[in-house]
Amino acid sequence: MALEPGLEPPSGQESNFDNPDRHMFYYCIAANVTGVAVTTVFMGLRLWARRRLSMRLQADDVACIIGYIGFVIYCGICLLMLRFGGGLHQWDVVASAVPSYSQSPCLSDQAVYATMVNYGPTVLATKAAILLFLTRIFAPYKGYVALIYSFLGVMAVYYTVMLFLKIFICRPIPVFWGEGEGECFNQRVLILVDNVISLVSDIVVLLLPCPLAKQLQVGLMAKIKIAVVFGVGGIACIFSLVRLIFIINNGNSPDQTYVFMEINLTGVAEVGIGLVCATLPLMPALWKSIRHEEKAGYSSQANSNFEMFDSHKRSRNATRDQTTVTYNDPIDSDEHTLIPGKGYVTTQIQGGGEGPAEESAGPDTPDSQGRPRIMRTTEVRQTHED
Repeated sequence: MALEPGLEPPSGQESNFDNPDRHMFYYCIAANVTGVAVTTVFMGLRLWARRRLSMRLQADDVACIIGYIGFVIYCGICLLMLRFGGGLHQWDVVASAVPSYSQSPCLSDQAVYATMVNYGPTVLATKAAILLFLTRIFAPYKGYVALIYSFLGVMAVYYTVMLFLKIFICRPIPVFWGEGEGECFNQRVLILVDNVISLVSDIVVLLLPCPLAKQLQVGLMAKIKIAVVFGVGGIACIFSLVRLIFIINNGNSPDQTYVFMEINLTGVAEVGIGLVCATLPLMPALWKSIRHEEKAGYSSQANSNFEMFDSHKRSRNATRDQTTVTYNDPIDSDEHTLIPGKGYVTTQIQGGGEGPAEESAGPDTPDSQGRPRIMRTTEVRQTHED
């Protein structure tokens, strides 16, 4: 008795159950295993860097961890799909091997449903990790930070709405994999819209740092390092675009065991690269601490108040008017770990008169009433090698 294929082969081709084309099958295994391994290494290095440098976990760390967990689940589901003929052309899969509970002779719809629901929150967490890091890198630019938070809020609302639409794509839900009767949204339109928004948001995340990055007063090598860190996100945008093209061109293909895995590979690359991009900024600080160029034990705050220097206090009192001057400097912040370089603070303290102490970077000058001032300058410098 001849075996029945899961799909009639195209004209000019024949089903091959014994030795099918397995190149996509092996690509899926290699991509998912490599993706999980690489992101696990980078996540481990990120958390190790926080501990080694005595930095507290920040909101972007939490978002990155959530994104990593979602990514591992996503890859696990992709590997599970291989059991149902994923990665093979459907005409090379025996019909009896296709799950009987499937709505049509294609890949397990329960696994498709799981990846569809998992994709949005994972992508949101990964992008949030990058954006939240940027808010601390460029903390002095209040308008820019407000813009980032606004964009992050819009994305959170969008992905929340999209998550509910995907969860309840069919009412009742089991209708999606062929159990019972009900009504469903158009799956292809929903996924297509989601991927268009994902591509646009990828591009926005990539371009957000560019206007302020050009203003950084650092050397050429430091700028190259910054470009590499944020430029990795451009590769994620490319895979997001490729994913969208695959969905448009092949979304309605009956050869779903092959096409769906092809689309999922781009998702693995997009999210995996995004997670690597989110962890890269901490790598220079970790590498320096390993090389003993900087001491471990620093605190990660946007305004460090010189906590790493025991000899400096958070405030100084003027000897006569008891005015307090607070030192705020981002040398110990994440901005400094990403953009190491010279940092200095000069503080001017007025003596012999009343009025508040003033901070200035200029030379000794009389005050507005012509009275002489006693100037005290405290300078802290840190150098680096490009």
